[in-house]
Amino acid sequence: TPVCTWITGTDIADWVGLTYASDATFFDQCASAANQFCWRRRQESNKLQDSLTTVPSGDVKLGTIMYGGALYRAKGSVDAFASFNDMGQVMPTVGLSPIIKQLLEIGAHAVA
Repeated sequence: TPVCTWITGTDIADWVGLTYASDATFFDQCASAANQFCWRRRQESNKLQDSLTTVPSGDVKLGTIMYGGALYRAKGSVDAFASFNDMGQVMPTVGLSPIIKQLLEIGAHAVA
């Protein structure tokens, strides 16, 4: 199985505003999962030229970091991000957020 290394656990820690040392093992697990998932989704969207070791662009890197951050923030949650109960009813997001799809350039119709 190919291994993608676009982002690191440190990238995710910076994005969520925590120190890497505070949860290094889980940050690394989230980075690994985000790398593999985002690379695979781009392959499924015919971005077949992507390198496993060099992120294609800044927007793809940010989308991968955001997806990894979403995985990290869902830690301990049954079905979504941890939330504040006193702030009212919020419907959980199902699937990838539109902005992550946009940054990864997936889910768009191919132009012939």
